[in-house]
Amino acid sequence: MAGDEAAPNIMQKLTGKVAVITGAASGIGRALALKLAEEGMHVIAADIAPDELDTLSASSQRIQAVVLDVTDSLACQSLAERIFTQHGSVHLLINNAGVIGRFAPIWDQDPDDWNWMLSVNVLGVANMLRAFVPAMREQGEAAHIVNTASEAAFAARAFVGVYHASKHAVLAMTETLAQELEFDHASIRVSVLCPGGVNTRVLESERNRPHSATLSRPSPPEAAALRANYATNLADAMPPETVADVVIDGIKHDRFYLLPHPEVATLPQARADAVARDEYPKLNPRMAERLRESRTHENNPPTAQN
Repeated sequence: MAGDEAAPNIMQKLTGKVAVITGAASGIGRALALKLAEEGMHVIAADIAPDELDTLSASSQRIQAVVLDVTDSLACQSLAERIFTQHGSVHLLINNAGVIGRFAPIWDQDPDDWNWMLSVNVLGVANMLRAFVPAMREQGEAAHIVNTASEAAFAARAFVGVYHASKHAVLAMTETLAQELEFDHASIRVSVLCPGGVNTRVLESERNRPHSATLSRPSPPEAAALRANYATNLADAMPPETVADVVIDGIKHDRFYLLPHPEVATLPQARADAVARDEYPKLNPRMAERLRESRTHENNPPTAQN
């Protein structure tokens, strides 16, 4: 409960407590749902994909599946009201829903591309915080909030500018939330999850894109080549279960920055050094050369040989 004398409590024991996870049907969210259920938590797994949710909930009696579109603020509020009515408290809120859309230059992104990614990645987090935090502040029990950002929150990469902008926003929102809850002496701690590459279906996010949105146009060749490079790397990337272990350990030990890939911790200093040197932003030279080659190949396709 909020109050001048209240102090934040570290949530070291999870058994018997209630967790809410968005983006829970696949990837990191699914791994978290299963591991938190193993920890003895009652898990409300929310996602926009009903079939995948059904498969998840069938895996554990501790997992309750809820179809939710995080871009719908009223639906988020309704879910919060139902959960607090049913359980009385929410001890862990994990805002994990996120999408990545069309790879393209920033000037070639359609309004629907911007609206979709920002609605899910940024406003989805805002909607859940607005729906859950007031009651979590008043429940009188220790709680924790985890927002999923990305290594993209600490850097910028050509042709995925909308995604990086959204994850910068999530980082800022989470740091702000932590300060505000600390100032309020609320018994709620906060973490931001910033993984590098994880073997998930994030590059298939378009499968859940609203039918009302304009269909994505093909990416330019260099952007398509970057996406293909991402796809190759993700196939051999960190398993989501490893990320889930880092998140759970971070909650129990009250860590703010959850970095499953330790090298991500070097990115803020690299940016600070670039600022100090007034260094003009450039794509990695080797990557830039590969992307230029893809453009050249597209403009000059090989001719058939007799």
